[in-house]
Amino acid sequence: MSAHLEVSSLHIEEGIAIFTHQHPASRNAMSEALRKDYMRMLEQVRTNRQIRVLILQGSEGAFCSGGNIHEMAQRHADPQTSSPMATRQRLDHSSSWLRQLLELDALLIASVDGAAAGAGFSLALHADFILCSARSRFRMSFPRVGAVADFGAHYLLPRMVGLSVARDLLLTGRSLTAAQARRLGLVHAVHPSEHLATASLAFARRLLEGPPEALALSKRLLNLSFDMNYGALSNLEALSQAVSMSTRYHQDCVQQFQAGQTLAYDWDRQEK
Repeated sequence: MSAHLEVSSLHIEEGIAIFTHQHPASRNAMSEALRKDYMRMLEQVRTNRQIRVLILQGSEGAFCSGGNIHEMAQRHADPQTSSPMATRQRLDHSSSWLRQLLELDALLIASVDGAAAGAGFSLALHADFILCSARSRFRMSFPRVGAVADFGAHYLLPRMVGLSVARDLLLTGRSLTAAQARRLGLVHAVHPSEHLATASLAFARRLLEGPPEALALSKRLLNLSFDMNYGALSNLEALSQAVSMSTRYHQDCVQQFQAGQTLAYDWDRQEK
């Protein structure tokens, strides 16, 4: 475990960063220590231009079980930390690093094994791709403890599954199996638990073969797509295309195509 990370680890190798929640005693709950680790990790990842893919994962059969109930009880015992203002400030602080996570140029994979509940589910929604194990469970568990969903859930979930399904999940707090999450389009692929880490790493390596500038720009446009009109987004598409078509990657692909050579980033060919 990195010396500056309290309840997690960060491993960086060949363009891929793997950030692992490592507090299985709490089922990797979103504790204050883990929030601080996310801020420290993001500072490293955002400033390292060699990192093209970031994988988030949990240890020992739990991705993240949501807010730490023991810390909640401690806050309730102190009028200063349990006041509405203190709660708002704490979540505003989290929103700053969550937005950094959402807007990373690096592509983000949530590798979910076991529970992704409450804030853990919201956290996974920030990923470009969610891969999970067959034993995974997704639950917006906030209403079960008399709370409102946070960590961006009300923004991200309706955009991914539609308003009607988001109402269902956010207002009932019911759980989804891996297969149900896959059918809703939340999950990209389901793997056996023992193969999930390997499959996530292999998926990340395939993404590394893609055009870094074009993928980062497309990710940014997708994040803006529900908040802009057609004309504004088309203008940003044109500007982004001007950048991507000026890159060596694009120019090499054009030459390879003309020469009848195989392109490196061909997802259909790789799937076969």
